[in-house]
Amino acid sequence: MTALGWEDGERKKRIVIRSMIVLAVIAVAGGIVTNLITQQVRAQDPLYQCIKSEDQPYQAYVTLLVTVDNQEIIIPANIGISADCVRPIHTHDANGVIHIAYERPYEFKLGHFLWYWNFDVLRYDATAYVNGLSADEKYLDTVLQDGMSIRIDFKSKESKII
Repeated sequence: MTALGWEDGERKKRIVIRSMIVLAVIAVAGGIVTNLITQQVRAQDPLYQCIKSEDQPYQAYVTLLVTVDNQEIIIPANIGISADCVRPIHTHDANGVIHIAYERPYEFKLGHFLWYWNFDVLRYDATAYVNGLSADEKYLDTVLQDGMSIRIDFKSKESKII
């Protein structure tokens, strides 16, 4: 068994440092590439787009009523609208009407609107009705169509404190 000399230790340090630098460069490059790909994909996804004007070829209006623990919730005005962006799914007033405006028909879903609203559906059990008929447990996948009326009754989930 031979003892490592000082020179071997310095050589190993240089190799470790170079390896760490190469690994850091690879990680940064991977992050940049992932970010560029994500931006490109989102640019094609209507959910991440801003419409240039509300005068779009495809228009739809959906009425939504939401209750939480038997109390009606006012759906706020300007969901999906900020100073520099109007999303294809948005509200103008606090009257429960969702406006959809886009360049072509697209399967915008109820879950998309609730996501824009930042409504935390995971905190509740839900019963949904579409045009007065009971919807299944996949109510978030309900495609929003012109003239549709939706009611969602949310019930707070019971705490499981032991």
